[in-house]
Amino acid sequence: MSVWIRTLLAGSVGLAVALLRRLSGYRAASDRAQYDVLTGLLNRSAFEQRLNGWLASGTTAAAPFAVLFVDLDRFKFVNDTFGHALGDRLLIEIARQLKANVREGDLVARLGGDEFVLALRGVKDARAAEPIAGALVKVLATPVELDGKRLHVSASVGVAIYPRDGADVQALAKSADAAMYAVKSGGKNAFHFADHGLRHRQARCLEIERQLRFALQDHELEVVYQPQVELASGCLVGFEALMRWTNRELGAVPPSEFIPVAEDAGMIVPLGHWLMREACRQAHDWSAFGLADLTVAINVSTLQCRQPDFLRQVDEAIRDARVARGAIELEVTESVLIDEVELAVATPRRLDRMGVRTALDDFGTGYSSLAYLQRLPIRSLKIDRGFMKGLALAPSCMAGSVVPIVDAIAALGRELGKTVLAEGVETEAQARYLKRIGVDRAQGYLYAKPLSAAHAERLLRRITAAREPLEPLAAVAGDPRASGAWRAHTAQTAVTGGGYFPFD
Repeated sequence: MSVWIRTLLAGSVGLAVALLRRLSGYRAASDRAQYDVLTGLLNRSAFEQRLNGWLASGTTAAAPFAVLFVDLDRFKFVNDTFGHALGDRLLIEIARQLKANVREGDLVARLGGDEFVLALRGVKDARAAEPIAGALVKVLATPVELDGKRLHVSASVGVAIYPRDGADVQALAKSADAAMYAVKSGGKNAFHFADHGLRHRQARCLEIERQLRFALQDHELEVVYQPQVELASGCLVGFEALMRWTNRELGAVPPSEFIPVAEDAGMIVPLGHWLMREACRQAHDWSAFGLADLTVAINVSTLQCRQPDFLRQVDEAIRDARVARGAIELEVTESVLIDEVELAVATPRRLDRMGVRTALDDFGTGYSSLAYLQRLPIRSLKIDRGFMKGLALAPSCMAGSVVPIVDAIAALGRELGKTVLAEGVETEAQARYLKRIGVDRAQGYLYAKPLSAAHAERLLRRITAAREPLEPLAAVAGDPRASGAWRAHTAQTAVTGGGYFPFD
């Protein structure tokens, strides 16, 4: 064989080897691209690709199956407390636990951050998925030992079943994700199954969020004012400013729907700031009626209180409206006292130095420290409306009665020198009982529903002209229930319609 032929053959073999090595490198890089760098689990793209392969196989081996979305509940706390290096090691351990608790052929992936997803073959319904999901929650709630530290995390797990909860990967992912968020909002460290109602509610929330982003600029929001009455005299002493929203497409959206969405989406801060400015402006306009002790109560969210410029915004709203500072009362929920210790101490004191009153809203529904009530300049306690509903359900001697709780709140407020106001008062029997135990003020449908600014002004004009206390179910406010028939109905409800009422 000539020299040039041997040279040509050697070159061809070398080229082939180089090509094979390059192809192997491409294959290895392609394989690596399918896996999460930190945990070694499948990444999102590879998971979706393989799940699509199950669906496209056309065999019964792929159906049915379950998709489980897993979100760690306290991972941010671990990261913030012990650092990202330990947080990464914890994620690696969680990934190992997930792999150890599935079968060969099941899929486990990390979506990013502290979110994981599993696909389990042969799980045909909720009955089959329930023990698996329950065991997974239990495993992930077990403390993990790393570097001598005992780390406690838990997981919220959403479960979707193919084909019941979706015919493709995207639909299944949305269903499982919605179920996982239902766990998050319900207390975490549990699992929840997807259902049609859940998906409908999530779609409703997304649409509310989309429309709410334009509510301010489209002038769809309105402030209404519910009268607050002194029980001893029946005199009007103030209003609570409440936000209402009517959307062109959704119609009238109740606050119980749009306020939580605004809080979750971070929109409650600008909405709350708008409410504060509107209410302060209205309070200035009403000062012309000469009712010196009239106050306007304004709800502020925990997110608002956390803003570094919150106090400045309060001060600017009051100064721009040229309203007396004592005419404004800011209502905060117990979560401010529970979650933000420094905030709980500093904010009410600074507001008090500014001359602005502070009220604790929904008192009795949370777990705030009673020590704060003595230490901080909180002027008022508001009894949650849920207790008013319970007053008519059972006498104090029966298990589950709210009567002792209402009694205790009234006594506590009296001993600490706080003004106590009851929300949701609907019957004269309730009002008489509250007055008897020393509750100072009340608001609710017995006196008037929330009124437009125009109706509230009409009420003020009548009171100013007649110099008389606000009567229950004031007809001047345009309340359609101010008829004699309705009065008779409410009186009867106190005895029969609302259940046993032990105070008359």
